[in-house]
Amino acid sequence: MPLTLGGIAMQTDALRLIEKLNLPFPWETNARGQIIMTPVNYGHSSHVGDLIQLIARIAPEWKSGSELGIFTSDGVKAPDVTLASPEYHTRHIKDTGYVSEAPEICIEVMSPSNSWQEMQDKIPLYFEVGALEVWIVDVEGKVYFFAPGNEALQTSRLIPEAPLTI
Repeated sequence: MPLTLGGIAMQTDALRLIEKLNLPFPWETNARGQIIMTPVNYGHSSHVGDLIQLIARIAPEWKSGSELGIFTSDGVKAPDVTLASPEYHTRHIKDTGYVSEAPEICIEVMSPSNSWQEMQDKIPLYFEVGALEVWIVDVEGKVYFFAPGNEALQTSRLIPEAPLTI
């Protein structure tokens, strides 16, 4: 049965097969079904770890995760960090594959190879599937917050104590 993503039909069976490979590294697909693999550097990995630890301290009720596969109109995307409310967690904890509803907060941590245009392209994809905020962490550790419509925020509306830098 074909699955349409961004106007291009992809085979659901092929995506399910890719899921079952349980690849030991982050990967995404684009709208053409091509797998995009992007190993990260130490600075990127360190920012992800630091952010997860900070959120656990300031907002322990939020469930954090990493590299969650989310179906979007431009293929499967995997934000570096996701933050889910207890309600989202309860709805999805037993899901066995990728999700079609994004957690409330999707966070991308930039590597030197990422461009701001790439980040600007991803932000609306997460909002299209239900995210309420998208955070971007630049290579220096500065955190940028966005609401639907790519509205820039001074801080998170969902977690007001969120760090401004990592």
